[in-house]
Amino acid sequence: MDLLVVSPLVGNNMVFQQGISVPVWGKATPGVRVYVKMLDKRYYATVGPNGRWRVLLDGQPAGGPHKMTVSASGQRKTFKDIYFGDVWICSGQSNMEMPMQRLRDNFPGEWDAPINSMIRQFKVPQEWDFSGPREDLSGGHWAAASKDSLQEFSGTAWFFAREMFKSHGTPIGLINAAWGGTPIEAWMSQDALATFPRKIALGSKYADSTFCEGVMRENEASIKAWYDALAIGDRGFAEKWYRPQTILSQWGKVSLPGTFSKAYLDKFYGAVWLRKQVEVSAEFAKRESRLWLGTIVDADTVYVNGTEVGNTTYRYPPRKYTVPAGLLREGKNNIVMRVVCCSGDGGVTEGKDFRLFSDTESVELDGIWEYRVGMRATKPCPENFFFQRQPTGLFNAMIAPMLDYPCKGILWYQGESNDANAREYKALFAAHIGDWQSKWRCTDKQPSNVPFFFVQLPLWKEPGENRESSSWAILRDAQRSALSLPSTGMATGLDLGEWNDLHPINKRDVGRRLALAVERLVFGKENTAPGPLFQSVKRRYGRLILSFDNCGEGLVANEEPYFTVVSGKKSYRLPVDIEGPDHISVDVSSVQHPEKLLYAWADNPIDRQLYNSEGLPMIPFQIDITDTTP
Repeated sequence: MDLLVVSPLVGNNMVFQQGISVPVWGKATPGVRVYVKMLDKRYYATVGPNGRWRVLLDGQPAGGPHKMTVSASGQRKTFKDIYFGDVWICSGQSNMEMPMQRLRDNFPGEWDAPINSMIRQFKVPQEWDFSGPREDLSGGHWAAASKDSLQEFSGTAWFFAREMFKSHGTPIGLINAAWGGTPIEAWMSQDALATFPRKIALGSKYADSTFCEGVMRENEASIKAWYDALAIGDRGFAEKWYRPQTILSQWGKVSLPGTFSKAYLDKFYGAVWLRKQVEVSAEFAKRESRLWLGTIVDADTVYVNGTEVGNTTYRYPPRKYTVPAGLLREGKNNIVMRVVCCSGDGGVTEGKDFRLFSDTESVELDGIWEYRVGMRATKPCPENFFFQRQPTGLFNAMIAPMLDYPCKGILWYQGESNDANAREYKALFAAHIGDWQSKWRCTDKQPSNVPFFFVQLPLWKEPGENRESSSWAILRDAQRSALSLPSTGMATGLDLGEWNDLHPINKRDVGRRLALAVERLVFGKENTAPGPLFQSVKRRYGRLILSFDNCGEGLVANEEPYFTVVSGKKSYRLPVDIEGPDHISVDVSSVQHPEKLLYAWADNPIDRQLYNSEGLPMIPFQIDITDTTP
């Protein structure tokens, strides 16, 4: 039978970009004709010698549902529930990838309310390729939002789409091409990396599949050997420390949550067992309950009364385990955690829910736990080698096959994995944006210059004072600088972060702020996105007067605001006065030879008190003030 293959991007529940000619493509036997019928019009193409075919459908207004048939040599494929609307490419790393399932406990109403099936998602398979840009995706399918499918949607993209549909009533197609832990260069083409030859060379090294297989085998073997040795040498397994009857005479005490350095386990590699006894009522014991342990560094297995209730293999996911009804008993119960510390910074993250609870009762777990080392390893676990983090690999496998699929714009949430080399991000980001904008199509006119919207990184880590060398501040400023590029918009995430979580939960406001940026740039609606942006500074005697854009009805402070003035090697934290709707001043008369002015310039700045009237935070900045004159 003759071959007839249609791109995975074409399928039931799909969304085509409205108002632009759209392609349908695939593979078939060379020389045969492929016919595509849609909206009572028939299109055809002759399959080329390379076995590929492509037809271009006329642009259509928003609407549906429509049906499309593709046929060739007696074969026929029918696709249903097709809509024309706005298609958004949603890419980046984990904070774009984070699915709604991770957010369900915080936003249960998203499942309680009627779910809008006019919002659809296509999840791009997570793959890498260093041999060159692929022509096709390996798989994937469109899903209309429903109570069953919503959990797989990107949280950031879902909340964005909800806002856009509320404003415009247009079907929304979200193409989710994201992968946690990936740096920007993995998503860049060789064209975009032209001025970064070392990165191109690094990516090209992995074009040899035999070499890659060797790297993978060696890496997997070294990690397996470490874990095997740990399992064999862990006394906790041999002596079954997870059992309630375990004798605790040789166990120490440690306060949790917190790092294991409190138990003199600083730079500890290996397995440590922790145990806490809790009391519950008879009614509590009858019910199914939940055990929330925040996040744990690095991996854990958890037991309740000797029965395993859950395990997680790496540090970032929240530990949310279910305790079946009947496993608890009235009175005393034992919770045991076996924690594997891979890299020497083990612990239970502070500031997270740390409790055992049912629908009616809750038992807090913070406080003293008993602990005992099961095995101390002599060295850290070898690091995983991730091919998806190498230059060009994700562009080739996940992005290149979609470049012919028109979209309304691009949504990008990434940057965390570039913090080790933050100062190069500005050039990388600009090259990346320009490359994707030039390669994608949002109109039938050329050049298309697809709108590109991005999220500025949120706060992260312990709060601190402004510091010029802050990698996250440098990354945020690189992102801010991209606003000078054509057809770009930004959603500030500074105040939406969590100091103790690289993956903050509040994706609803991230989505809303992306929608504000889109409304302003694409639809011409007036708003103050992305928030107050520094415009100019002048010196008036001993005071600096600064002006800002996007202030709305005026600047406001949620508490007394401060800037940092740098002079030589010294820094001075100085109070700020709001002088008018879009002006502030700071008295620098006490500082000899002031050189720089910093605001919100830290991984997690303690000084970020300024907002506009619409609740959008002032964008962090660092400016040179040596040339300001009275």
